[in-house]
Amino acid sequence: MSRASVFLVHGEERRLRAGHLWVFSNEIDVAQSPLTSFVPGTLVNVWDARGQGIGTGYVNPHSLIAVRLLAHAPDVAIDRDFFRERIGRAIAARVRFGLDRYGRMVFGEGDRLPGLVVDRYGSHLVVQVGTAGMEALREMIQDVLVECFAPEGILYRNDLEARKLEGLDLREAEAWGTVPEHLWVEEGGLAFQVSPWHGQKTGWFFDQREHRARVAQLCPGRRLLDVFAYTGGFSVAALAQGAREAVAVDQSEEALALTAENAKRNQVSTPRTIVADAFDALRMLAQSRERFGVIVLDPPAFIKRKKDFREGLLAYERLVGLAARLLDNPGFLVIASCSSHLGADDFRQAFARGVRRAGREARIVGMGGQGPDHPIHPSIPETGYLKVIYGLIEER
Repeated sequence: MSRASVFLVHGEERRLRAGHLWVFSNEIDVAQSPLTSFVPGTLVNVWDARGQGIGTGYVNPHSLIAVRLLAHAPDVAIDRDFFRERIGRAIAARVRFGLDRYGRMVFGEGDRLPGLVVDRYGSHLVVQVGTAGMEALREMIQDVLVECFAPEGILYRNDLEARKLEGLDLREAEAWGTVPEHLWVEEGGLAFQVSPWHGQKTGWFFDQREHRARVAQLCPGRRLLDVFAYTGGFSVAALAQGAREAVAVDQSEEALALTAENAKRNQVSTPRTIVADAFDALRMLAQSRERFGVIVLDPPAFIKRKKDFREGLLAYERLVGLAARLLDNPGFLVIASCSSHLGADDFRQAFARGVRRAGREARIVGMGGQGPDHPIHPSIPETGYLKVIYGLIEER
């Protein structure tokens, strides 16, 4: 049976020929290939207006990103061999960095597998399927994952909000094999207990691995304030490197309970925990005249959609302003943004305005992003979502 075709409007092929993987609905010639005729997740060939091949992908008429390419040639077989080769390449890249036991094994578009995320926790995998196309191929993908990793269990965390945009339901976590309530991550000589069934993302923020180590190097002899602490990755790493004290702030009492467990497991002092909204906690600490040598701010994405840009940018600025007031002179302020709609320049400017709000001076002494298990597709800037600023803050 021949594969269905999607034809582009004249001139819309340039970005795709440069390597991009997304075809937007307004780039499709609906007279030749009416979107409403396609079942979500159907594999299609994509052609330009002259009938020249662009690639093989899957279509979803309900999504703004109407087609996501899996290959840059038409009629590519999307079968077990395809996924075995593509996932095998992803694993090989992690092996080179020593990240093949604990880390993100597949990072969507960054590994040319749009809509698929696979995190490895030793002998277990936690998978997120974010698109109708990958949902239709899930059984095949699972077979390949079992072949490649021989896991004891695979957990599907298909509670992504992005699934709504694809017309998919938000499913409760479900497992193949056996996946316990808690798993362990080994990182930098430390061990962290995480909750894959109910925690954020897949249970752990692998993308901050390098920054947990880097922040810890700033902390010997200093007090650390870890805001949006989750299960204490920054706090425990800092205490293991000789931080004098760590104060962990998070809205989740369950997450902070794991912070205490992780401190005990690694034989470091237990962080003082504050269950509160981050902004409220920063104001409370200011009223108590507390001071810290290092503050790390790792908030969720404040800008999830383009229309949230102004409000989200102001939230980053306010957060920096509240935190900068609590720093020693000098002190280090480290802030991360995982908002893909926020560019590095706008992030730096929000940081600078926030420091000025606090009446302080700042020098940026370092910047960073995600680690090599979250590879950035050079033609898709959205894949380079993580931005981290290291600021040295002083009195004016």
